[in-house]
Amino acid sequence: MSEDAILRLKQTALFEKLLEKENSSGEHEVSENIILVVREIAPLLERIPENMPEFTLHNANHSVKVVELMGKIIPSNTLKYLNIIELSILIYSAYLHDIGMTASREEREEIIKNDPEFSKLLISYEELSLKLDEAKQNEDHRLATFIEDKLFTEFLRRKHVERSNKFIEVKYGSERTPISWKGIPYYKLVQSVCDSHGLPVRDLYDTKRWRRNFLLGSKRINVQYLSIILRLADILDLDPERTPRCLLDFINPKDEISIKEWKKHLSIIGCEISPQEINIEAECEHPIYERALREFIDEIETERKESVLLTSRYKDDLAEKYRLDLLKPVTKENIRSNEEYIYSDFHFKLDFHRVIDLLMGERLYGDPTLTLRELLQNSVDAVRYREAMEKNEGNPYVPFIKVTLKDEELIIEDNGIGMDEYIFENYFLQIGKSYYNSSECRSRGIEIDPVSEFGIGILSIFMVASNFRVESRRKPIDPLHPSEPINVEIPTAYDYFVRRPSSRVEIGTKITLSLKSNHPFSSISLVEKISEIAPFIEYPIVIETSEKTETYKPYLPGEKIHDVKDTKEYFEIVFNDKIKGIEGKLRIFGSIDNSNTIFGKSEYSVFAQNGFSIPCDKLLPENLFYNIQA
Repeated sequence: MSEDAILRLKQTALFEKLLEKENSSGEHEVSENIILVVREIAPLLERIPENMPEFTLHNANHSVKVVELMGKIIPSNTLKYLNIIELSILIYSAYLHDIGMTASREEREEIIKNDPEFSKLLISYEELSLKLDEAKQNEDHRLATFIEDKLFTEFLRRKHVERSNKFIEVKYGSERTPISWKGIPYYKLVQSVCDSHGLPVRDLYDTKRWRRNFLLGSKRINVQYLSIILRLADILDLDPERTPRCLLDFINPKDEISIKEWKKHLSIIGCEISPQEINIEAECEHPIYERALREFIDEIETERKESVLLTSRYKDDLAEKYRLDLLKPVTKENIRSNEEYIYSDFHFKLDFHRVIDLLMGERLYGDPTLTLRELLQNSVDAVRYREAMEKNEGNPYVPFIKVTLKDEELIIEDNGIGMDEYIFENYFLQIGKSYYNSSECRSRGIEIDPVSEFGIGILSIFMVASNFRVESRRKPIDPLHPSEPINVEIPTAYDYFVRRPSSRVEIGTKITLSLKSNHPFSSISLVEKISEIAPFIEYPIVIETSEKTETYKPYLPGEKIHDVKDTKEYFEIVFNDKIKGIEGKLRIFGSIDNSNTIFGKSEYSVFAQNGFSIPCDKLLPENLFYNIQA
């Protein structure tokens, strides 16, 4: 396979131009080094499908196709100007930019067992993580291996640019590296070009990292331009050679994303690329694949436009030498269906502002004081989690929760587990996602029964507040490497957040609400509202207002809330399921006075879960137990 790859490489415009320049100087060191490297790398690239079996081809054929496309994109005058080092860097980058997708069986096992980045990936795919745990418990080795393969594929996809950089360093970073000219190594320039293909074009404006006029011996190297060419050539390898139908039938991918990727490429029936324009002809068998192809063409057009914009900043000699003439937009006018469907972009469109207003409006969500419930639940869970952690570690800990109402601000603060940037971004900001219910939390070995759930509950803040601020510091998992505190302002439910510097040293969280003028809280009613919300939690709450400071002490579980001499037990439910861990009694009390509503207005009826009352008037009909007889 190596010799076939080398034969095809020698036929490319870039390699022929390189030989032409070497022949004029009588030196062939660079071309010989390229052959040596390709002979080593080509067999490794053929092993990529071992770990990424459903991916479109990233083998030596893809690499040489990238070299061929470079020759089509680069204007002839620029190709004439490029020196032997620049030409060689383009060829090296074509073969090395995907080398990070390779991994031996031993390396794969080591990554799955011990790599913290793989552990983070596993945690982020919570559903797959649960399925993997279940498969291992059931000793379903086939399913477990399938899930691990899927996750490892995603790991390599995400990390392959970084891994390619490391591979080049290890393999070609020695004094005797073949990536050299007259004894001067330039593998770091190859690294820079390979690094670029995993980044947005705007990053290439960093001319300290991607220099336009790097001096190597007597040769000037435009690393920025070479990076642009690699990126364009890589994204333009989209014809069916990369996705042969016979290989698709053999692989028979199961992953929906992989299927879409293969079908997208197979839809292309013609592709013409020149220094001036890119034309694509395609016929699609399903609107899903056509949409994927259209979106991909949009990506190509964005890459083309931003690359042209970057090179348009070149002046004088740079502008004359390093040209990019792809001035015509890449269009979708020749993308069509196979007449079995009519392509359209019909789909439901959500007005985010209206959806938030609907979800958070009183008409749907209910009493705006439920915002206070959500925030107290978050604080209680944070305190419960830290209390369990400190107990496991044998550390003393005094739980603290405080509610402050002053100057049109409502502040809820606690000394619970706290948040760092990772928890804030991956859980607090994820609608309907709870850290305490995640596999990441469970993996810590801390067992609590959470009651809160970040998401819609946090958004309910905007029922009573115009904006709010979150300040937090997480208890460090590793005391030697504590995480930075966070200080974030959330101006509305629709806008980007504003992050501020923070010098916070206290572990825990403080959330400050800027209340609307019609908010439902007052100094007089605050204690009453908290007692209604959290009658049976295990922690006292310090309540401070402009008038006074007092401590609310919840009832103990089982303690009677009122004098029950005028009530009778209506029915009792006994739970005794030790397997599920449910034991105890649920007693329902009814008022003798039939004029009272049992579950809504009666002062005798309280339902609670994890210490917080359940608003039964919102859940059950008012007249469900209306006619209870004394």
